[in-house]
Amino acid sequence: METIFSKFSVTDLRLKILIIILVSVLTGLFLQWLLFKFLKLSQNRKPTILKEQTLQRLKIPLKFLFPLLLLYAPINALELNLLWEKSIEACIIINFVWVLIAFLQGLEVLVKQKFLVEGSQKAKERKVVTQLRFLKSLALIVIITLAIASILWNIPEVRKIGTTILTSAGVIGIIVGVAAQKSIANLITGFQIAFTQPIKIDDKVEIEGEFGIVEDITLTYVVIKTWDLRRLVLPLSYFNDNPFVNWTFNSPELIGSVFFYVDYSFPVNVLRKEFMSLLKSNPLWNKKTADLLVTKVDQLTIEIRTSFSAKNASDIWDLRCTIREQLIEFMQKNHPASLPKIRQMQVFEL
Repeated sequence: METIFSKFSVTDLRLKILIIILVSVLTGLFLQWLLFKFLKLSQNRKPTILKEQTLQRLKIPLKFLFPLLLLYAPINALELNLLWEKSIEACIIINFVWVLIAFLQGLEVLVKQKFLVEGSQKAKERKVVTQLRFLKSLALIVIITLAIASILWNIPEVRKIGTTILTSAGVIGIIVGVAAQKSIANLITGFQIAFTQPIKIDDKVEIEGEFGIVEDITLTYVVIKTWDLRRLVLPLSYFNDNPFVNWTFNSPELIGSVFFYVDYSFPVNVLRKEFMSLLKSNPLWNKKTADLLVTKVDQLTIEIRTSFSAKNASDIWDLRCTIREQLIEFMQKNHPASLPKIRQMQVFEL
């Protein structure tokens, strides 16, 4: 290193440091540009989601990481004070964490795109997405914690304090454990939900009388997006302690039903023909299930149940509303006399 600088007649330490920084930064930026130039050419020839995510998410982090890595060895060779060395090491650790986080975000997008099928996701595929989301959140916490610990452990003064703290870690662990019982319970529940899958990302659920879609599952809570775009936030422990309806547990396909109550004089066969005609003309029906049955009678009315299927919960809701409205209109127009009546009994006095 001294031989290189002597050729340029450089004796001033500050000038040496300045030249090292300049050469390292320019070399690092050139290597980063070369790598991403190659990736762009490869992406243009054969596009893939992995290359796209790499170009999009890792370009800026690597623009800092390469120069820092090239700067580390020369700075150490100059045997400067400890502050320079530890500062560069801390910057490298922080930048490496940035690269890992960007990689995890790109991996999540890659998995989502892989499992995307015609704008929706099948149940087993949403299981993988849910597990990945939970593991990504857990990995972020682990990575950031290890990064902070590495930076602090690299400072001799802090390391001495850390050794002292570790001697009393058992007592501190007990105190923290007692204070954070609910948080720990939520974390354990998070593992159960991620791998036993009572709910998954994009599941259609009914909770506390609210219908919505599972929008996000974090380490401590679940976000449900309701039909009117509100967000219902529930702790993970809720799903262990309370019942709820999962409309898309194994498959998004559902069967919906609408009930009608009519007079005994109502022509059921005529309504059945109209019902089938309406279903065939409705694009929301998936053409799998269609029934109209008399399911109950009492002294005043007969109960008619219409059943039909659709590809998901949103479609089945819209189809139920449409069929209900159209059949009521048909009965009002064509058979108003057969709508439910309240018959009054005549009482004769003796």
